[in-house]
Amino acid sequence: MIKFFRRIRQNLLFENKTGKYLKYAIGEIVLVVIGILIALQINNWNDIKKNKAIEHQLLKALLQEFEANLKILDSTRLANQRIYETAIKIGDFTGPSLPTLNEKDLSMHMVGAFKFEPRFVPNLGTMNEINNSGKLSLISNQDLRKSISEWLSQLELVHNQEKYVVERRDNSQDFFIKYANFRRHLDIIDDALLDATPSRFPNNDFNFLTNPEFESNLFLFIVASINLNRAFYEPLERRTELLIEKIEQQIE
Repeated sequence: MIKFFRRIRQNLLFENKTGKYLKYAIGEIVLVVIGILIALQINNWNDIKKNKAIEHQLLKALLQEFEANLKILDSTRLANQRIYETAIKIGDFTGPSLPTLNEKDLSMHMVGAFKFEPRFVPNLGTMNEINNSGKLSLISNQDLRKSISEWLSQLELVHNQEKYVVERRDNSQDFFIKYANFRRHLDIIDDALLDATPSRFPNNDFNFLTNPEFESNLFLFIVASINLNRAFYEPLERRTELLIEKIEQQIE
């Protein structure tokens, strides 16, 4: 094809048809430019098609990840609720004097309130891939991109509140460790992880319940835990549900 056009130009020059040669040369340039533009447009279409396919894969992976995280978050919220409800039961025993109590029941309440800590640990494989690789820009829906970024910001706030709750829990637990008899506690409770022999110290190891400082720390822990559910877990659940809806709409 190139030889064909060259031959035409040479014939026009040989016949001294300079005007026609210039017109022909300009026309040839225009055709070349048009060909280049068409090729660029085809490449652009291919890139758009490729990016759309990648976006679709990312959205499907994100959908599965958020659906799984919603279940994890719901389980974490319920676990936290069980923790502070058990801690409230300990509050029934605090006061200026020790009430009549069942030592094992109280020990089991201590286990329920202090053994576990609320931690929402979501799956972030796809989310981290998107952030680390810059693929967030491949998500064409601007509102969805904004929602994903806001979810990550909210997650950070949740983890900060969890840290605060755990610190309040540890403050309350320290009273038990410092003023009670943990070995005797292990001998009483179920699933102690250690088959401890009975302690030779006196049976009653719950005098910390008469300490007003323990009571204040305990209820600060309870209030912080309730706030974690209401002001952090529940809003994050709603935000996650909305994200799932937006992703589903984008995939359709």
